[in-house]
Amino acid sequence: MDLTLPAVRAFVAVARAGSFRDAATSLGVSQPTVSAAVKRLEAVAGRPLLFRDRDGVRLTEMGGKVLAHAEVVTAAAGELEALLAGEDPGLTVGFMGEAAGARTSRLLDGVRRVSGREVRLRRFDFDDPACGLLSGATDLAVVWPPLATGEVVDVLVLGSDRRAVAVPVGDPLARLAVAGPADLEGRVWVVPRSPDQVWRAFRHPSSVGVTDVAAEVGSGAIEETLELVAAGRGIALLSQSTDEHYARAGVAFVPLSDDRRCTTAVAWRRADTRPVLTRIIEELREGASEVAGEGRAG
Repeated sequence: MDLTLPAVRAFVAVARAGSFRDAATSLGVSQPTVSAAVKRLEAVAGRPLLFRDRDGVRLTEMGGKVLAHAEVVTAAAGELEALLAGEDPGLTVGFMGEAAGARTSRLLDGVRRVSGREVRLRRFDFDDPACGLLSGATDLAVVWPPLATGEVVDVLVLGSDRRAVAVPVGDPLARLAVAGPADLEGRVWVVPRSPDQVWRAFRHPSSVGVTDVAAEVGSGAIEETLELVAAGRGIALLSQSTDEHYARAGVAFVPLSDDRRCTTAVAWRRADTRPVLTRIIEELREGASEVAGEGRAG
């Protein structure tokens, strides 16, 4: 098999960049070099890994499967190169804004302790709920499930929060102790703009039984959502703890009835079996089991 690291790196670069030209720029080589390298990998696969058109490139079904493993190969190679050069390869942990706070801090402390490496933190917004895992930009991520990436990404739930509706402080809803679907009918809603349809659907008012939505206003980030709510543009479905991490003047949070919950989780690429990640995930699982046991005992 003519399977080489440069060919794997070229394929990953093209998949991430969406074009051969941008991939060549990122790798510091010529575009024909990248094209030839990807063709060699496709020859090994015996089928196309990329659809090529005027708008750039898209992964074929086989290409998506190959990418999950190719990113692990390039990440491991990068770690080996850093180690041989006497450098700390480090780890990057992505996080979604709503998943910030104490859980993210505890996770980072655990990753540093288990790995003995430098840990970088990178923030993501609604356009990437998987927080860099699919592009290979991160090694682990603190996410806000559910995600439409079940075949590629595994998750371990760290905890849950009560779901709540964010409303302007002058809105009659702000005076309620809890809000049910009937209280939320016929309103304008601020909803996430995201390519992940599963993630977006869970954050739509219909997911909590609201059947009459007057209109929708799109938002690309948690800060934008809260600003739109404060300005009276609509109300939004969030977690109750959002009020702790992203307090905004002019916004009140009203818990939903029936103790509706959302979760915070740590996620990783299923194909990434590097020993350092395996150790981290094993420890996280043990910690999650201990917490669950204490909860049952209480």
